[in-house]
Amino acid sequence: MSSRGTGLTLMLGILAAIVGYMMIQMAIGMDTKVDDIPTILANSSSSGANIGIALVLIAVGLTIHAAGLMNTRGTAAGTAESIGIYCIMTSIIVWVVSTAFGFALIEMGDKFVSYSGGAAQAGAAAAQAAAAGDAATAAGAQALAEAAAGAATTTAIAAGFTQAASVAAHTIGSLLAGIGWISLGLAYRGSDAKGALSFIPLGLLAIIAGLILVVSNLVINQVSSIELASKISGISFLLIVLWSVSRGLALIKK
Repeated sequence: MSSRGTGLTLMLGILAAIVGYMMIQMAIGMDTKVDDIPTILANSSSSGANIGIALVLIAVGLTIHAAGLMNTRGTAAGTAESIGIYCIMTSIIVWVVSTAFGFALIEMGDKFVSYSGGAAQAGAAAAQAAAAGDAATAAGAQALAEAAAGAATTTAIAAGFTQAASVAAHTIGSLLAGIGWISLGLAYRGSDAKGALSFIPLGLLAIIAGLILVVSNLVINQVSSIELASKISGISFLLIVLWSVSRGLALIKK
């Protein structure tokens, strides 16, 4: 791959991924807690098309970014660079695979909304029939309401396991990415490689991004909340975007 191709893939891939990430955050709700399964399912259903597009952007964008990053090998040749790139590659694989959980939640969200709506309608019909003195109709409608409510509960439980797996994958991926960017930053500190913004040292920028990811997912995740850790991790992702765009533009001009 040419320097121009490396720069373009390094830059455009991560930009596509961050756009997808922001789309998902807005669709699910910035303040939605990771264990608020009913809200996650309802929002996944109502914004299914947007979330689907966002997941594709993340998967394709990260894969393209990985191709560009892999092609930078040798810029700061050494053990730290190799460890950094391979850890980041592994984190990208984890994140890309975990997008399948997002598609699963969209499908579960549709079913959950359908079952919940059916339960509410059947419950209302049962109440009306009971008020009219039609015991047989009321009993039948109540049975339908209970069946639909049971199906909605079962779907929510399955979605809970899926969401838990998604959160775990995101945490593992973030830790690996953090270790990778720290290693890559240490490698670049001994290199003369520069970005388009030459006043921003690539090595230090990568180290800061990596440290934020490690601290947020190892410490803040445990002592505070997953939601806060995720928001702080977002700062790291913005720094990674800055690093990638700066380095990408420098390679394009090379």
